[in-house]
Amino acid sequence: MKKQIVFSILFLAVICCLAACNKTTGNSQTLEVSKQKEKDEKEEIKKDEESVTKQGETEEPDDGDDMQETVEQPTNIILYCGNDDATAFTSEEVQINSLSPEEVLNALIEKGTIAADVEILSFETTTVDGKSTILLDFNDAFASYISSMGSTGEYFVMGSICNTFLDAYDCEQIQVTVDGDTLSTGHAEYPGYMTTFS
Repeated sequence: MKKQIVFSILFLAVICCLAACNKTTGNSQTLEVSKQKEKDEKEEIKKDEESVTKQGETEEPDDGDDMQETVEQPTNIILYCGNDDATAFTSEEVQINSLSPEEVLNALIEKGTIAADVEILSFETTTVDGKSTILLDFNDAFASYISSMGSTGEYFVMGSICNTFLDAYDCEQIQVTVDGDTLSTGHAEYPGYMTTFS
């Protein structure tokens, strides 16, 4: 009888040990399955994010040094022109695609102040004798166009150019040349720097 009790106790102990081992193994397997499921979900989310990024919906520009593109933004400038009877300047605010010399010139061309074949060969803002300065060089078409006018018309075309560019770039003086040389029209020569016309 004593042997049976000892044997029963041992048998129960073995069963308890087996049950405990089985439970631990089950918990371990459940934990592994849970970890695998979590890993799969993370990979799925990552794939979805990559897919969205490739479609360009959430892609943001890199702030790296290699990004040199300038984003064009519409801007407003004050456009100066001679009035109908050529006695004074008028001004109006116009919107251009971006602040660039070509866009400012196009606004003057669209207004009819300058001929359509006039082009800017070079443009620079700099400082001369402590004053913010624009150096503006046109093609030969500009010299031909302005030389064909009377002295009053010439005054208002030069004033429109000077006032519009000086205002747009917030500069104090401007030098206008043609093909790198001094502009001479038959009515006047423009060797130096000009300020705002009134």
